[in-house]
Amino acid sequence: MELRLKDIINEKKITLKELSSMSGISQSNLSNYLNGNISPTLDTLKRIASSLGIEIVDLFKEREGLELYVKYNGKFYPLTKKDLLDLVSKKGK
Repeated sequence: MELRLKDIINEKKITLKELSSMSGISQSNLSNYLNGNISPTLDTLKRIASSLGIEIVDLFKEREGLELYVKYNGKFYPLTKKDLLDLVSKKGK
């Protein structure tokens, strides 16, 4: 789970200390959430969202589209839209 918390804090121009004061959540826990070291509980997400005046869903990054990878010699490589279009065009020949 990747939170948008860092982006939201920057957008609202507040510090972790201020968010800690607003939410009642320690700065160290907020820092751990920002860095992905620990995952917040649902209650914690509610407190953060309420303190920021946003909905819980706003804390999560949207996933855009589908990501495809090909495994070659034990390594994974991302497939781009161009790669897929090239494969399709070659198949039609």
